[in-house]
Amino acid sequence: MSLILSTGTNLGNRLENLVNAKEELCKHFSLLEESNVYESPAVDYTLQPDFLNQVLEFKIPEENPYEVLYIINSIENDFGRSRVIDKGPRTLDIDILFWKTEIIDNDKLTIPHPRLFNRSFIVLPLKELSGFTNLSEKFEFPKTFDNTCWLFQKV
Repeated sequence: MSLILSTGTNLGNRLENLVNAKEELCKHFSLLEESNVYESPAVDYTLQPDFLNQVLEFKIPEENPYEVLYIINSIENDFGRSRVIDKGPRTLDIDILFWKTEIIDNDKLTIPHPRLFNRSFIVLPLKELSGFTNLSEKFEFPKTFDNTCWLFQKV
């Protein structure tokens, strides 16, 4: 199994943000596979532009999950991520979706990501990855969603 991250953006040149984020992540981690790019309306805080999202699979790094969280938060900050409005507009959002099939749940980190199972813009691209079969044996994924997303660009 592997490290699976999601990237999302709804400010600036969204597609360029995803491409550049993937390049930055590849400086730290070894990319195995990537999904297509999906577009979706914002959820939770809806008064903002639509998002582009992608799911990326990497080899498990030497760093532990907390060090990985620090790295991805640093990358978000380098991209000008602002946390003024909770779940508000952002140049870049990177979430750890899975660390192998481990479960981590504490005040610093929750893996699998707690809201991923409710989000079509995460589950649908995740299903494109070859590792999804292993994940679906351990975790239950929904067949339908309250929110929608659509293919934006094939990779």
